[in-house]
Amino acid sequence: MTLDEKFPAKRAFITGAASGLGLAICERLAAQGWNLLLADINGTRLASTTHKLREEGATVLSEIMDVTEYSSLEQAAATVEREWGGVDLVFNNAGIAAAGAMEEISLAEWGNVLAVDLWSVIYGCKAFLPLLKRQGRGHIINTASSAGTLAGPEMAAYNVAKAGVVSLSETLRVELSNQQIGVTVICPTVFVTSLGESLKGNRDMERKLLMQLERSRVSADAIVDDVVAAILRDRLYVMTQHDAKWGWRLKRYFPELYTRLMANLYRNKKWIFAEAES
Repeated sequence: MTLDEKFPAKRAFITGAASGLGLAICERLAAQGWNLLLADINGTRLASTTHKLREEGATVLSEIMDVTEYSSLEQAAATVEREWGGVDLVFNNAGIAAAGAMEEISLAEWGNVLAVDLWSVIYGCKAFLPLLKRQGRGHIINTASSAGTLAGPEMAAYNVAKAGVVSLSETLRVELSNQQIGVTVICPTVFVTSLGESLKGNRDMERKLLMQLERSRVSADAIVDDVVAAILRDRLYVMTQHDAKWGWRLKRYFPELYTRLMANLYRNKKWIFAEAES
């Protein structure tokens, strides 16, 4: 079965659509002639992406959107229902990052990260669920991160936000289990993405993360391959990279051992520091 066969109406909504993973998702669906509502806060990129995807044959609507405003997500749900009679895939994908020791991250930064990375996903789910329930089918795809499952040091705000997205997705998966509405949560480690643009590089950890992003050989397309497979197989978790899978398993089966191991790697600068300083 293909996505087109599972969802013949081919209607999708994507936040963070103009770059990174969101753009890769849009390009994959556009190549198959989907109807797309793109949302992004960067108007210039959004206009360029919209033009490009229309040339590839997709029917594209776009909205410059601040995903931290619930009314924007409500409006998007109303738009897809008005224009296409509903929606099949809802991608809550917009995200930013911050890194640094707990005392280095200001409360304002905490607020921004939680607003974009967690609250926007809550808003997207809440705004679209009534429509999905009325039509009796669809699939929600929330972009989290292995930060939400592995809880690495000096990433508290990002970890907390993404852990919330994982927990929300797990909860919805159970709540919607008696309906034809699937839920998938994406939990990658480092891959080629535009997420680094939200890192200012003023702190040691941010500089190291930027180096890792630049050196990554994992493409957004590889993540999309796994996301598509998860939707088709109605799978909850997408953990494409081996470090994401094995780190998650180790933490679930041996939580105390995992924490001691991470603490040892952190103290001896053999975790994220190893690659960044090599």
